[in-house]
Amino acid sequence: MRVLVMTDDRVGPAMAGSALRAWELARVLAGAGHDVRIHAAPDSGPPEEAPVELVARPPWRWADAIVAPPWILPPRSMLGRHLMIADGTTPLLAELAAMEGTPAIRRRRRTARARLPLVLARADAVLAAGEAQEGWWRARLERAGRPDVPVLQVPFGIPEDDPPEEPGEIPGVPVRWHVVLWWGGVWPWLDLDTLLAARARLEGAPVSVVVPVAARPGGPAPGLSAAELLERAAAHGLTPPQIVPLERWVPYAERSRVLRRASIVAVLHHPGEEAELSFRTRALDALWAGIPLLLTQGGAVASLAHAHGWGAIVEPHRPKITAAAIDLLLGETEQRRCRLALGAARDAWRWERVAEPLLTALPQLPVTARRSLSGAGLRAAWALRPGGTA
Repeated sequence: MRVLVMTDDRVGPAMAGSALRAWELARVLAGAGHDVRIHAAPDSGPPEEAPVELVARPPWRWADAIVAPPWILPPRSMLGRHLMIADGTTPLLAELAAMEGTPAIRRRRRTARARLPLVLARADAVLAAGEAQEGWWRARLERAGRPDVPVLQVPFGIPEDDPPEEPGEIPGVPVRWHVVLWWGGVWPWLDLDTLLAARARLEGAPVSVVVPVAARPGGPAPGLSAAELLERAAAHGLTPPQIVPLERWVPYAERSRVLRRASIVAVLHHPGEEAELSFRTRALDALWAGIPLLLTQGGAVASLAHAHGWGAIVEPHRPKITAAAIDLLLGETEQRRCRLALGAARDAWRWERVAEPLLTALPQLPVTARRSLSGAGLRAAWALRPGGTA
């Protein structure tokens, strides 16, 4: 089957989450014998040798199937008889709702809402990550009169090969200090301040909180500059090396060296719809590298971590409890226990295993009955109006 995989992110040796997912799904599909092309943001290039061709323009007529986030699909993609698989694993509407309502964000909200009725009317399958996401999509397909459209569980995965054992160095972190790694951007729905307040409670402990501040490939900085991070940390009484900005975007092939230097990978969030619908992809890197996790309760990955012993789960906005969890996780006994549990779970999360529902369904997927797109088009046009909803 000829499959077009799409992302609006930049594919290359340095990639962020959505590009990583598109590349890995394309690679797995190609490995299963499909003829795969990937359309990505400008200036993209293959991060490695693989039987996947990057194309500058989406070949709509060529494709037998399209796999893409619903939020980036143009109206042109809805035409034709190709299979449409909406990759609904990023809860974009909930993320945008958590952002400050600037004119640019309000436009993005309207555009995302306008995509939804068209995708619900056209999709032949939807990909989800976790039960909450699956329920979200099933409810909307039901309201759109298409309850029989399959929703497939295809969350984020990890590479087939384990990472090298050798840790790297992180500039600014003393050799014998522990690292609590905040592995990703500082988005409005995430809660870095609780981690900083918790670190302050550890006082003179040899622990560095490391936070990436480099601009993402092809995009803006992930929330804070180095100066802004240090200013926010200073408000909690923290100074280097208690707080360390990671000022270089780590290439995909090199990320294991940073992960292996960490004793804990922390992903804390504020409570809300985004948290419940989330599937914390950055936490899967910790699973791959065998690094204990510190997570806020809420969301699919926190539930998995709690069930399988991958780390510590804390209530939101509780610095004292979070500090105690860090102290516990840094102990030899808890490090050993968590790393064994993570190692035991690793094989179930390889990309080939994670993508099995898609690989199985794709050759058998019927083109489901679709209603006329005219009604969906009217709802999309209404959603594009200021103040409109889909």
